[in-house]
Amino acid sequence: MDNTEKRPLLSRNRSVDSDAFGAYVQRPKSHRILACTAVLFTEGLERVAFYGITANFVLFLNHSPFDWLAQNAASALFFLMGLAFVMSVLCGWFADTTLGRFKTIALSFVVYMIGYAFLPVLGYGSEHKDGFLKEFCGDYDRDWVNLNDLTLGVDDDDNKPTWTMFREYCAWAVLLSLFIISIGAGSVSANLAPFGADQVKHEGPEVTRAFFNWYYWAINLGSLIALGIVAYFQQNKNFFVGFLIPAACLALACLVFLMGRCFYVMKKPAGSVMTNTCRIICMAFKNRRRRQDYLQDKGDHPFDVEPPPGFLDMAKIRYGGCFHESSVEDVKALGKVIPVFLALIPYWMVYYQMQTTFLLQGLHMRISVRPENRTFNSSSEHFKSQDFQVPAAWLTLFDIILLLALIPIMDRCVYPCLERRGYNLSMLKRIAIGMVFSVLSMLCAGTVELERKKQGSWTEHISGDVYNGTEMWIFWQIPQYALIGISEVFASVAGLEFAYSQAPKSMQGLIMGLFCLASGIGSFVGSGLLFLVSQPLIHWMSKLDKGNINKGKLENYFFLLGIIQFIALLVFLYITRNYDKTKKLSSSRNGSPDKFVQRRSPNSRHVQRDVYNSYDG
Repeated sequence: MDNTEKRPLLSRNRSVDSDAFGAYVQRPKSHRILACTAVLFTEGLERVAFYGITANFVLFLNHSPFDWLAQNAASALFFLMGLAFVMSVLCGWFADTTLGRFKTIALSFVVYMIGYAFLPVLGYGSEHKDGFLKEFCGDYDRDWVNLNDLTLGVDDDDNKPTWTMFREYCAWAVLLSLFIISIGAGSVSANLAPFGADQVKHEGPEVTRAFFNWYYWAINLGSLIALGIVAYFQQNKNFFVGFLIPAACLALACLVFLMGRCFYVMKKPAGSVMTNTCRIICMAFKNRRRRQDYLQDKGDHPFDVEPPPGFLDMAKIRYGGCFHESSVEDVKALGKVIPVFLALIPYWMVYYQMQTTFLLQGLHMRISVRPENRTFNSSSEHFKSQDFQVPAAWLTLFDIILLLALIPIMDRCVYPCLERRGYNLSMLKRIAIGMVFSVLSMLCAGTVELERKKQGSWTEHISGDVYNGTEMWIFWQIPQYALIGISEVFASVAGLEFAYSQAPKSMQGLIMGLFCLASGIGSFVGSGLLFLVSQPLIHWMSKLDKGNINKGKLENYFFLLGIIQFIALLVFLYITRNYDKTKKLSSSRNGSPDKFVQRRSPNSRHVQRDVYNSYDG
């Protein structure tokens, strides 16, 4: 460096960034702050919109005039969450290879709002079912379901055709809306955080870490608003207003994002490693016969000490392929993490019960604060509570609050204290501990369901409909939500760390995408399992009315999930039994300790792909 150089490379008031063509340019610090602020506000408002759907969507489909069966209402939400994660992988690839992140996000918001526009319309129709909704969705034709007998009777529809969610009332509008929303939500979550990281990429790791801390809080603030305020309006007022508020937040998020355009650093698409990975796999498959010939020739030379090539090795240049050694070795790294991701699928099946069956269970418990404050309504012949009703979706807040409290405690107090005493909880050990807590959560939920059925009957008027449950107070669900939250601190956070730390630099984005894909698969498998146990042969979900579970066997479903998770835990322990030993041996040979540099980075189930995929830059 020239000793006469006196101007610093990075001044206090101006930051260094690269333009769309890779040339380094300087921009005012205020532009960076405004760009990051726009991204953070956009993410917070978008999360209000997304969790404004998931908070009470089971209740929305379950109540009049839609009257979806309980398992079908839950399956619809499984469909949304699973498809959103699948779309996040595809849309992330699309942004990297075709449009770039800014244009992809802008287009995603347009798609997002088109899908979201159906929800206030359906919410308005639920308040005008004899006029507008009938013209929009047609006549209600599910006359075989006994909607009048809400508490007693025998489910005698075993010989009737299986009633899937595709045959429910207004299913075409509901599922079309969810499909379009999943594309928009998945694309925004896949690209917004990496786009925000581009704004601070050249400011150093401390600035990048600070951005992700704020990004994490924006996500959780949005979820708190959705679950605390929007869910209250949906349950205790009406769904038209309950969907209109998050729809307005979504439109405002799009507006804020576009307003920051003049301050953004925007890059052209530079290609995706996913495309290169697919080419390597195809090349190896094409050369598979050549590998057989090579192994046969090697058998004729027993003194050849060179190890035989693997399947993917046939894509290397030295074996007749067209890819460099490092590129193929990076793809081979997928084989180490994919089994771990597959073992986590049952965990996600358990996790998604919070927004589905846990909510359904809570709707059949006492949600009124004071049980003695109720009056008899002669017109409906039911007791009606005159006191404040706790929104069933509020129980999810215990998961979020516990998560926010425990992550810094574990990261700054518990883990360092254990390390000083010689106990090192590796990422895989923490994942296993999280699985244990998820098993306990299912056991707790099943026990609560058994005890709930033993209590005296109780009737609540929720969102204009009658729900016949028991006198057991809804806050008895807190332990099962809390156990899910504790499991998330261990399994989800450590799973994110494992995915990011084990990925070669060129594969970080793809491996994080696969981690989220496993989460989406868990949602789909959970939906399939719920459909399976609802069949007449098993009959764990009753079809007596739109959402009654008093005559069903929901506790068996919870216990089955606990058993599946326990088996998955054993499989996980088996496939990872030698991983830590191998990793330590490899680290000692390389002369470098095994460290994960981003333990304190934002890590929550709500920010899986949103946060960690961004470090790929």
